[in-house]
Amino acid sequence: MYTWISETGRVIEQVRVVREGESSRARGRIVSAAHSTHSAFTLDYEAEIGADLALRRVQLSATTEEYERSIVLVRDDEGWRYDDPAEGGSRIGSPGVVDLDVPLSVYFSSVIIRRLELNAQPGSTERQVLSADSISLDVTEDSVTYSSDDEKVHSVSGAASTSATVDSDGIIVDVDGLSQRA
Repeated sequence: MYTWISETGRVIEQVRVVREGESSRARGRIVSAAHSTHSAFTLDYEAEIGADLALRRVQLSATTEEYERSIVLVRDDEGWRYDDPAEGGSRIGSPGVVDLDVPLSVYFSSVIIRRLELNAQPGSTERQVLSADSISLDVTEDSVTYSSDDEKVHSVSGAASTSATVDSDGIIVDVDGLSQRA
């Protein structure tokens, strides 16, 4: 079980990760009080991760005062499939896109760090990722540069630039100026 609390105390994320042989599954929740950039919301998620440390299936459910919305993203040999109970399903993202980023989720960032082994050795790579907005659940494709040195893992996208300390398993301990593991 992992828990992260934002430095403002207004956002908390908790996830339970269960290993099943070479694979794992996770169930988590982000709860956020209202903030200057967004209204209060809750995001529940379930994720299945394969032996290759890549996401296979993700279900996201967002709740605000105004609405509830759920989507399911499934990755197969052809890429990602997006299913929205209200809108139906379709293919999403470019061929070869493997990773999913969920802004405000420390756990989904940890999944990417582990898969790219940025916790194990210094390196740098630019990746196309799907990005699911934590509140609206709108999914877009973004380019993110990940790098690591002896102390931190860094990510730079069009939306943000962050640096994180990770443990030996690749799970984020803290994100500079944003959150820390409890």
